[in-house]
Amino acid sequence: MLRFPGRLLAAVSLSSIALLQTTAWAQEASASAGEVSSTAEDAQDARGVQDIVVTAQKRSESVNDVPMSITAIGGDDLIRQGVNSAADLVKVVPGFNYTPSAYNAPVYTLRGIGFQEGSLAASPAVTVYVDEVPIPFPAMTLGAAFDLDRVEVLKGPQGTLFGQNSTGGAINYVAAKPGDTFEAGADFSYGRFNLFEGSGYVSGPLADTLHARLAVKTIQGGEWQRSYTRDDKLGNKDQLVGRFLLDWAPSDRVNFSLNVNGWRDKSDSQAVQLIAPRPQNPASPNAAAINAYPLAPENARAADWDAGRDFVHDDWYYQVSLRGDIELSDALTLTSLSAYQKFRQNVLQDRDGMDLHSLAVRSLGSAKSFSQELRLSGDMDGIKWVVGANYQDDRVNDNFALDYSDSTVNPTLGIPINSNINFAATKIKTAAVFANFEWEIADRLKLSGGVRYTDVRRRFGGCTLDNGNGEMAALYTLLSSTFRGTPTPPIAPGECGTLDSTTFLPGLVTSRLNEDNISWKGGISYEPNSDLLFYANVGRGYKAGGFPTLSATVSSQFAPVTQESVTSYEAGFKATVLDRTAQLNGAVFYYDYKNKQIRGQVPDAIFGNFEALVNIPKSRIFGVELQASIVPVEGFKTDVGVSYVDSKITDSFINYTPLVQLGDFEGEPFPYTPKWQISINSEYRFPVSSSLEAFVGGGITYQSETNGGFGQLRIVDVDNYALFDARAGVAAEDGRWTFSIWGRNLTNKYYWTNASVLNDAAFRFAGMPVTYGASLSIRI
Repeated sequence: MLRFPGRLLAAVSLSSIALLQTTAWAQEASASAGEVSSTAEDAQDARGVQDIVVTAQKRSESVNDVPMSITAIGGDDLIRQGVNSAADLVKVVPGFNYTPSAYNAPVYTLRGIGFQEGSLAASPAVTVYVDEVPIPFPAMTLGAAFDLDRVEVLKGPQGTLFGQNSTGGAINYVAAKPGDTFEAGADFSYGRFNLFEGSGYVSGPLADTLHARLAVKTIQGGEWQRSYTRDDKLGNKDQLVGRFLLDWAPSDRVNFSLNVNGWRDKSDSQAVQLIAPRPQNPASPNAAAINAYPLAPENARAADWDAGRDFVHDDWYYQVSLRGDIELSDALTLTSLSAYQKFRQNVLQDRDGMDLHSLAVRSLGSAKSFSQELRLSGDMDGIKWVVGANYQDDRVNDNFALDYSDSTVNPTLGIPINSNINFAATKIKTAAVFANFEWEIADRLKLSGGVRYTDVRRRFGGCTLDNGNGEMAALYTLLSSTFRGTPTPPIAPGECGTLDSTTFLPGLVTSRLNEDNISWKGGISYEPNSDLLFYANVGRGYKAGGFPTLSATVSSQFAPVTQESVTSYEAGFKATVLDRTAQLNGAVFYYDYKNKQIRGQVPDAIFGNFEALVNIPKSRIFGVELQASIVPVEGFKTDVGVSYVDSKITDSFINYTPLVQLGDFEGEPFPYTPKWQISINSEYRFPVSSSLEAFVGGGITYQSETNGGFGQLRIVDVDNYALFDARAGVAAEDGRWTFSIWGRNLTNKYYWTNASVLNDAAFRFAGMPVTYGASLSIRI
């Protein structure tokens, strides 16, 4: 039985009907008066829904002509609606979900497809791109949503054009480009918790064939979390982002674009909220203090963390990319896209929600990536086609330094353990060839298809090692000697201790994973007229397997997950109606999911069970999605998005709950997959004088309940929530300046986006409380 927010749905339906009725009345009145002139028609075009040009199929075309489900939002709309990061996309993209992880890497999910894994080297199911350049790992994406022309969110498997790690979809940020004339601008915002955001850009020609754009942004302040056991605060932001673009067009047929961008982050890591103590060893001296610790109040700001420790990030990233487009003829273009990027992180995170020595994790890691794409595209005899090849070389070092209490260790071993380091090094080489086409087989009837062959080769080395104090080395030496039945030479401090699953000898665990696959897609679309499109697609995408970063007692924990696949069936429509004052897009989809990857646990004959990556053999997703953009009168616009996603494990899958209870989870939904997501955003702009206009707007974001693990345990429930935002202001008629006041989460709703159990505690990541402030934009 479906559980749906009835009052909210009624509000959406009534508001949409009212807007459509208002539009119809206005059109009928105008027609009956016979007052439609060419000037009035021009005004109608100006106030109607506007097309957005996208490059979802690696060519420029109207988003309403692309036969697939896409959400595209222009850069100005992103700024007005307060979409400043990937986390904010939940406000404007139906079916998108953002989940922070316990290890500094966010998880992006589209229509229920995501990879709930926080290892730095974990390949995502939803890949982020900037100007078609892939950012291979989610931890690297912090500065992507900056100085944008638009963002395009492609839903469903995108393996044929955007690579094999896009089973859920792709997010393509399109940077604002240099123009032919001089432009400059700045945006400033100051809000609650003394949070300041400032950005600026300058753009224009350096010569007749050379254009440049420089943009920078900083975020400062904002200590929003406060300890509920002492006088202390956390949550300061200190981020700097920059991008330099250089476009060179030596001739009408040749263009080169250089993109140099990067960011650094010295912000505080977010503290979690303690929701339940769970000491793993009740006999430990620390167990009593953990059990007695006060739980976090149901207040977004209330949290706790280890006093006197530095939780400031030291993360940075840069990318250099070069794109070249050469028109070999009027119908043939050669494109080269090269990129190099590098990332490093060093951040301490409290993961117990207590001012106790229970669990803190220092994420230390680095990643390097080189990618090259070469493709040829053409338009011949009614067939638009693309053929090309990709190569990518990724190298990742991922370390988790765990600092915890000895409540996690059995006291009968007689060795206190307070720390260890989880180490993993991964090298990934990916090569692919692809081809896509679109063929108009009859008037307004098109066939499309694509195929990609991908070969992925991974080399892995990892272990759990002593941090240099000798404690973990002594424990592993004892375990090795005990299970071998003969003394093992002492493991030196700082060396690997993970035991081979067969010989029980300690050392570095090495492994390889070589996989290949063929992604494919086929579709048909029919366009009865320029304002209506019907389409149906079927395709299959793959996400590569991989190795985890975790505390590994035995080498079997490092067994990789194999590649997952999603076979997608989707049908939809795109309709521009009511004299272009409303755009309605809808889709119904079914995903047949094989070997879904997720972090779970595996049993061990000697030690019980351990964390590991596992595959869910069979599962499926069914869903419906609707987007509407309505402009009933000049200056008034409403965008509505509704997404319904029903996920289910369809075969026997035996694993463990977050509280280590064994069970068969056939029939359960996926973790972190809400059934319903709704977004509504409206704005009305009206003149107040010949040179001044005013505006007022607001939005609602709703998400239904979900759960953070298998077994549907209440302790890791993520409750439903609705957030309300509002804004109002004045602007110059010519767009030279805008001043606004705004509020976000105005009802101060207490909500959270993640609920987990780790070591001795169950905890939550709370969402932001009510914030408010003022913004000023200046354009020259």
